[in-house]
Amino acid sequence: MVSRERGDPRSLFLYKLKKNLILISFTLLVFAFSCREEGELEPNLPPETTFSIESINVADSNRLNSIVRLSWYGSDKDGYIKGYEISQDAENWAKTTSQDSTFRFTFPEGSELVDITLYARAIDNNGAKDPSPAFIKIPIKNTSPTVGFSEDLVIPDTAFIVATTEWSAADLDGEETITDVYLSINGKEWYPLNKSEKVFSIVPADFNATDTTSAYIYYGSRTNPAAETIPGLVLNDTNVLYIKAVDQAGAESMLDTSNTFYLKSKQNDVLVVGGVEAAHNEYKSLLNSINLNYDFLNLTIGNGRYRPALWNTTFRLQLSFYDKLFFYSDETTFLNPYTNLKIRLIEFAAASLQEYANSGGKYLISTKFDWDDDIEAIVGVLPIQSVSSKNYGQAWLLKDDPVAKYKDTTYEIADTVGGQPMNRRDTTITIVDNDFPVLRTSEFSIQGVGVFNIDPNDTEVLYRAKLIDRATFTPWTSTNIVASARRRNGKLNQIFFTIPLYRLKGNQANLEALFNRIFNQEFN
Repeated sequence: MVSRERGDPRSLFLYKLKKNLILISFTLLVFAFSCREEGELEPNLPPETTFSIESINVADSNRLNSIVRLSWYGSDKDGYIKGYEISQDAENWAKTTSQDSTFRFTFPEGSELVDITLYARAIDNNGAKDPSPAFIKIPIKNTSPTVGFSEDLVIPDTAFIVATTEWSAADLDGEETITDVYLSINGKEWYPLNKSEKVFSIVPADFNATDTTSAYIYYGSRTNPAAETIPGLVLNDTNVLYIKAVDQAGAESMLDTSNTFYLKSKQNDVLVVGGVEAAHNEYKSLLNSINLNYDFLNLTIGNGRYRPALWNTTFRLQLSFYDKLFFYSDETTFLNPYTNLKIRLIEFAAASLQEYANSGGKYLISTKFDWDDDIEAIVGVLPIQSVSSKNYGQAWLLKDDPVAKYKDTTYEIADTVGGQPMNRRDTTITIVDNDFPVLRTSEFSIQGVGVFNIDPNDTEVLYRAKLIDRATFTPWTSTNIVASARRRNGKLNQIFFTIPLYRLKGNQANLEALFNRIFNQEFN
């Protein structure tokens, strides 16, 4: 036998062959793993979701309110995030593409502390959803609402028939969480207010009540009251209003109270509204002389604290309870601190006066405005179309010259005014209606008499004035209408004077006769 010694060529060959076979096998194995059929892909990996904060750990006293802002984000190792789903129970999901939102959570009634659970899961570009959604617990605490009466629309210390005020409410959990607002008069039972109406007026349901009575609630400038009345109103005595709010969890606000106010009741069917302080006593004496019973609303007392802040709310309601009205004012403008509007009283009242007349009310208005004033607010509303195109600041009414229902004529006599010569032509005045007495002033003159034009289609001339042009001391040549009227069913129902009637007392009996004719005949 031949021995196999080291270095034997045969043994060396076998060793190398074995080594090469091992190398070839490993190479084939690697190639087998690396070679896949064309189009074969690895499985899609689902996305992951994370809230921007991991947890909210606070003491009960520091819990969040019901409005909470949260954010979240997602990641995907083999794609991108296409959207998210949010849920409070991990069963019902809402889709979103946002990564943050403000949540407004609700409270079960009677609950003050609540733990809200919130889930978020990302969705990738292949539609895969995070199988383990992000989760956070949100500790919230209900905040009681607040409510109060407006400091801008305060009921005056004496309210005439109508008490108008305004309220506002707030809640840190959101104003929409306030479910109810209640009103009480003098601590009587609670009445649910219309939450969408912040301005309201209280009006007695029975003006003849001797003790307490129910009240109607009028919202805003509405012409009809709410269906239900509220008890507890006291006439001709003091009253206080209480208000409270309740939220969705049943939490009540602290009570707020109005100022104490005296509610003056309606006594008669005639309302007198006074806007000229110098005229109050004159007109009171005049109306008493014809035995006219009336209620009086003084708009000049106390620096005007009884002037309505909302005329087309308060004043319109006040008028609606009267059959007849006497309204007097002048060219003075007044600032309304609530609306910051500064105009004449007749302009504040214009819209209410129109509605009053349209609903059958009858009025006598005596006012005055300067020749260059803008009267657009009352044109057509009152029986007036336009002012004289001539400067009627120069139109003067002299003592003993007539204001009457007469045909327009010319006149001329020799006379002097203030020591200055003046020529006037004077013919016999032709009176059209003897039932409307001739009026005169007892003063030397009334300066700046308001004269105007009318629309003859719906208005008639009631009075003209015999005037002079102060600039030339000659007869006034422009329109000389100083009073106009409209009729309803043959009777006068709107009478308008642009000359202060209390200054036409040159013949007191005639002035009394005019008021008697208007209130006791025409307006009846």
